[in-house]
Amino acid sequence: MAEPEELAKMQEKKFMRYKRLLVEEAKGIKDMKFFDAVVITASDEEQAKIYEEQLQWRKQLKSIPSRPHYHVLHDPPGVKIGNGGATFVALDFLRDKFSSEFESLRVLLIHAGGYSQRTPQHSVCGKIFAALPAGPFQGCSMLEMCFAMLCDIPGSAPPGVMLKCGDDIIIFDSDVCDFNQPGFTALAHRSTVDIAYTHGVFCLEASEGSQGEGAGTVRCRRYTHKPSHERMRKYGALMNKELEAYTDSTFFFDMPTAKRLLTWWDEHERHVGCEVDAYGDLLQALGPEADEEYIGKGSDLLSETRRSLFQALNGMELNVCKVEKSRFWHIGTIPEMLDHFCGSTSFLVEASGGSVRQEGFAVEIGAHGLGYYSKSLTSCKICSRVHESAELGPRSVVEFCTVGKDVKIGRDCLLSCVALTDGVVIPDGIFLQTVVITLDGRTRYVTQVMRTSDDVKQSGTIEKLLWLGMSMSKVCSVLGIAEDTIHTAQAAGKPKTFWDARLHPVAESRELSVLYSLSLMYKALGIDTDQPLKDVLPEAVSAHRVSMGECVRCKHAVEQLRYRRMFDDLVEAASEA
Repeated sequence: MAEPEELAKMQEKKFMRYKRLLVEEAKGIKDMKFFDAVVITASDEEQAKIYEEQLQWRKQLKSIPSRPHYHVLHDPPGVKIGNGGATFVALDFLRDKFSSEFESLRVLLIHAGGYSQRTPQHSVCGKIFAALPAGPFQGCSMLEMCFAMLCDIPGSAPPGVMLKCGDDIIIFDSDVCDFNQPGFTALAHRSTVDIAYTHGVFCLEASEGSQGEGAGTVRCRRYTHKPSHERMRKYGALMNKELEAYTDSTFFFDMPTAKRLLTWWDEHERHVGCEVDAYGDLLQALGPEADEEYIGKGSDLLSETRRSLFQALNGMELNVCKVEKSRFWHIGTIPEMLDHFCGSTSFLVEASGGSVRQEGFAVEIGAHGLGYYSKSLTSCKICSRVHESAELGPRSVVEFCTVGKDVKIGRDCLLSCVALTDGVVIPDGIFLQTVVITLDGRTRYVTQVMRTSDDVKQSGTIEKLLWLGMSMSKVCSVLGIAEDTIHTAQAAGKPKTFWDARLHPVAESRELSVLYSLSLMYKALGIDTDQPLKDVLPEAVSAHRVSMGECVRCKHAVEQLRYRRMFDDLVEAASEA
């Protein structure tokens, strides 16, 4: 397993290349090598508009190259089509857009649709524009990090499509990768079986041996998606005493393959009627040992679509770049974010390219598999104004926040776009986010409050749903809120969800919305507080409430972005000082 310092040097080299690329563009150098087109997928038209707005802002900051063709494509209305369906939509768009030039394009396709329910602070502005504490420069987002990670690939790869998800960071040496093989070529990372259970797993050629050491591009016999231990053993995918396997991250396919995919798309009237997975439903059809076991025997639309894709792709090669010295960082949940951003893992050292120093790592099995873990936790401030007297507990993150004098924030907290007035105390393990919405044609503010351990995707009865770590029914009783007001009448007879629970009071100002939610939280948790918060409690209980889902649907995206940009401007000014 690669040492953090070794991976940090790889990352530093990529940062230098990316910065050089931006300098070359600024100088007007025409033969700079980068992707010809960057396509970012979105769930719907509204999310696409927000992404386009942020792309324009990033261009103005000159943190991303302006020469590529940028396109944000949203899914067609109706049934969810998944990142596989979105891949077909993107290829179809590029073929129509570029016509005769299509086959010569080098494309970066980033799947960033969805509303990030497991990281709700990204639900409005999108996970691909999530702020990071590390990157090629201060104030960078996941997008700049993605560009830096992959910027040296277009110069050595043929025309084709590099497909990536928007919530992970891959640290690897692309100099050892060869994307010139026909068909599909995927990155493979040595991972523990615990990681393999939730990812795709590569079964390498017997001649290469799954036990084989060393990096390089090899043939893959088959790919299996989110397999059980028994299935990995059956397919010969396990190694190192059945403790490890090669898992997936990003993959590439050449233009002849893109045309083959489009042939299938055209034959199906340029439409899919179900959720297709770009990994599970495309890659499992590849390799000499691929079979139809994953499809099942059903006659439903998904099974029929998988069977049709299998018939179209079966027989194609799946090549694998074994990047033995690499790290795959997923930032798709709040606990992952708190761990990675606050020094529990080696993320900060590696992702910063070595600009962040940290001691005391131990190799052990943790929440993210076998890795380097540390007990010396820190807090993390991203694009925020924090008074020097404020206290921020370990494993807590604040982003786009104003934190006043003598504020105390406990450990394991996440605060986003929140304005905290002087003297406020936030208990351990609290999530706070202020969202700007439009309600009845007026701008309003909602501060969402919950535990960082609460599951936003949970469903069930109101007695079983957990809010602030307690039964939602119990919290309602303590606050004097009628249970039948938590979910809409349309939800009658259906499982209740946390996402659609109307828990969060609406206010006329950002500051008042924070006071509303803090007063509810203190009362629910039985914490004594000062008189101003006690005085505002009756207003908070009687205020109109909305759910997280309604916040997304009613979001005032322009105002939310404007607020975040105030902090981007501060970072830019500080970097120029």
